[in-house]
Amino acid sequence: MYKLFIADDEQLVVETLSAVIDWNSYGIVIVGTATNGKQALERILQSDPDIVLTDIRMPGLNGLELIRALKEKGRKAECIIISGYSEFEYAKEAIELEAVDYLIKPAELEEVAKTVSRALKRLERKADTTGNHPELRNATALDRAAFTDLIVHAKRPSFDQTPYERYNQFAVLVIGSTETLWLERMKNNGATDALLSFLTNHGIVVDLLYEQQKVILLCMAAMEDNEPLTEILLSAAEAFSNDSSADDISLSFGLGPVVAGIIDANLSFAAADKACEMGVFFGVPVMEGSRLEEITRVSGQWLTRWSDNTQSFVRYEQKEFEEMLERWTEWGTGRLMAPVLLKKAGIEWVNRMLDLIEQDYGIKIEKVIGARMQLIDRILETPDWSSLQQQLQDLAKSVQFYLSVTKTTMKEKVVQEIKAYLESHYHENIGLDQLAERFGLNSSYVSNLYSKSTGQTILEYVTLLRIQTAKKMLRESSFKIFKISQNVGYDNQRYFCQVFKKVVGVSPGQYREEHMMKSEESCCKRI
Repeated sequence: MYKLFIADDEQLVVETLSAVIDWNSYGIVIVGTATNGKQALERILQSDPDIVLTDIRMPGLNGLELIRALKEKGRKAECIIISGYSEFEYAKEAIELEAVDYLIKPAELEEVAKTVSRALKRLERKADTTGNHPELRNATALDRAAFTDLIVHAKRPSFDQTPYERYNQFAVLVIGSTETLWLERMKNNGATDALLSFLTNHGIVVDLLYEQQKVILLCMAAMEDNEPLTEILLSAAEAFSNDSSADDISLSFGLGPVVAGIIDANLSFAAADKACEMGVFFGVPVMEGSRLEEITRVSGQWLTRWSDNTQSFVRYEQKEFEEMLERWTEWGTGRLMAPVLLKKAGIEWVNRMLDLIEQDYGIKIEKVIGARMQLIDRILETPDWSSLQQQLQDLAKSVQFYLSVTKTTMKEKVVQEIKAYLESHYHENIGLDQLAERFGLNSSYVSNLYSKSTGQTILEYVTLLRIQTAKKMLRESSFKIFKISQNVGYDNQRYFCQVFKKVVGVSPGQYREEHMMKSEESCCKRI
């Protein structure tokens, strides 16, 4: 009989699970229950059950802490989590702790029973001494910490290398996916067990690790040459990436090159990991790490040409930039590019487009798309090719829509606002940069826009406003000329007189005399 332990902070749940399911028909006897984590740990260490059914949220220790404590103490019980909380982080940690399943309350009793049945099958395979189930070795010669240090982090931990001396070929398979909870689903549908059985039947010994939401398989063989191992791993990857059971999980397999010793297995992992990331990004089922060097070289050459073409544009023209985006899309779709370089090319396209729009239309682009750096960060974090395409195409559409709808009305509005501002501040020392900054525009754009819209430059309009005011003051006040000069914005009286004469045709003094004479003549006529 197999032994079952039930831990849940709700006494009713404990009693229901204990009494309603006919555990005896499954060959199971309940050896204990608990309603808090600390109590559960103590009783499990005493009763040593084969299966532990535990809640997540319990006083003392939560369910995940309980499982971790049992593993640290060397207990091999199969653990099933049943919880009222469906948070992804809980499920993710449950996967990493190799729980049989993560059930969400209220769980059907039939579902609980089926999950326990899967746990029984795991126990039966563990009891099989024929060695036909390598998935249960799970890094037996290397403990988990040493395995991770050696394979994943390229460190050199101390461990007994004797068990590995019988093998002359080592290669790493890395499996990844963008599917939700794919690791849990892959375990539950038996795909992992089937894959490992396939490799075993072909003479491959496997150490398995779940790390950073990936499955890492260290594959070992004693063969006369390298080709058989590579061929077997490729055939396994192709078979299981296309058929990961009825659950229809989309998987990507990255295959690292064959190395001769366990101590160099991290080299195979590094290539396999990058290949897997590329496969996941493009939705390619199988990627060989041996292709990465050529892909990176071609991608780098293309990126250099792309950068030159992007920088060659000096004006923003919608058609040309759409064509560039199409060429970028063709490269990403038609050839496997290094994702990081493809993203870099997309960012170069974005930056050049936005720079030219700001320059040609005088728009502060953050008003249209938000902070530019946040946009770039989103591009860099894009998980796959289709999402990256969509992100850039959406950006192009939003910019084009903004320009088509607002550029005409915006120009008219800006010109009117500039004129109104100049009419109120003509007497101040107004610089073009200061004016552009006030309206959140590019200085050259402001200058060109105003000239094209009004037929005169900003300086000409300011001068006109100043001279018109000066003429009025000369006619209607007794202010001295130097005071009038200051009042209309000229600190230098001589320069004011030069500008006045150039515009009016006579000096300020002559203008005042003429208008005083006209005023006297008018008065005489009235008398």
